[in-house]
Amino acid sequence: MALMSALRSGLPAGVRTLLRPHVQRLRTAWRRVSYAWRFFGLRVRVHPTAWVASRAIIRCTGGGEITIGPFCEIHDYAMIDSFGGSVQLGANCSLNPFAIIYGHGGTRIGDGVRIAAHVVIIPANHNFRSDQPLHEAGVHGAGISIGDDVWLGSGARVLDGVTIGSRSVVGAGAVVTRTVAPGCIALGVPARIRSIDAAGGS
Repeated sequence: MALMSALRSGLPAGVRTLLRPHVQRLRTAWRRVSYAWRFFGLRVRVHPTAWVASRAIIRCTGGGEITIGPFCEIHDYAMIDSFGGSVQLGANCSLNPFAIIYGHGGTRIGDGVRIAAHVVIIPANHNFRSDQPLHEAGVHGAGISIGDDVWLGSGARVLDGVTIGSRSVVGAGAVVTRTVAPGCIALGVPARIRSIDAAGGS
């Protein structure tokens, strides 16, 4: 694919325009084969129009499944791990470096969601009230749901049981512990929630 890019860069604009759909079909076919090989034996489904960087970590610890929708971008050093649950990303989502999504109790992410670097989404809690030692007590999870067109700022944390409505924003470094209604912004630790219109700004 690097060779194709190099060849296209030296071609006239009209020729590049003519070749573009053929190159896109070739790229999609290559990704289909590449993902089938990379995730062989795992319950990982990646749409062939999605891009998963070679240094991104995609794994199914303890079973579970992962689905990555059309035109998603999973950047180097991002991590998705099912941990026995499920992770579902809709279309046109981006997961930036060092962001983490776990699947324990189930994580559902809608379309067009922007997930900045170092965001952590974990639908689980340790069973700390158990009489057993913490490392043996296991975890439980209610799940996390994130709607369409949501922006999660750098370093945000989304905790188990949270629902974030469509067209909402979670500010950098915020810790979301409760549901965020559609069209709202969540800021601070723990996150305070207000409507985007009331918050003002751009």
